[in-house]
Amino acid sequence: MRQSDLVDNPSTKSRGHAPYFIVLQSHHLDELDSVVIAPVVRDAARALTVLDIPLAFRGEAFVIALSEIASVDRGLLKSSRGSASEHEDEIRRGLERLLTGF
Repeated sequence: MRQSDLVDNPSTKSRGHAPYFIVLQSHHLDELDSVVIAPVVRDAARALTVLDIPLAFRGEAFVIALSEIASVDRGLLKSSRGSASEHEDEIRRGLERLLTGF
């Protein structure tokens, strides 16, 4: 898995709302048992904040919900379904706002 990869949400409970996770953690930390992700949600009507990034993937509108970052067991995540690397700058700016307030 590489940073910005989109992977299936392994939770059957939340998959309907957030079918994918985006990998936020660098691939240089692959030796860790966990990986930092953010959910990619289907809530197209969601009021976007500076921490929400619109994403079109496989013909559907999603939002990367950076305010909901989490760490999950790497073993739960399967192979990449695609990449959101074209949003790298927006993601970095959003994470900077989340972590520093600026």
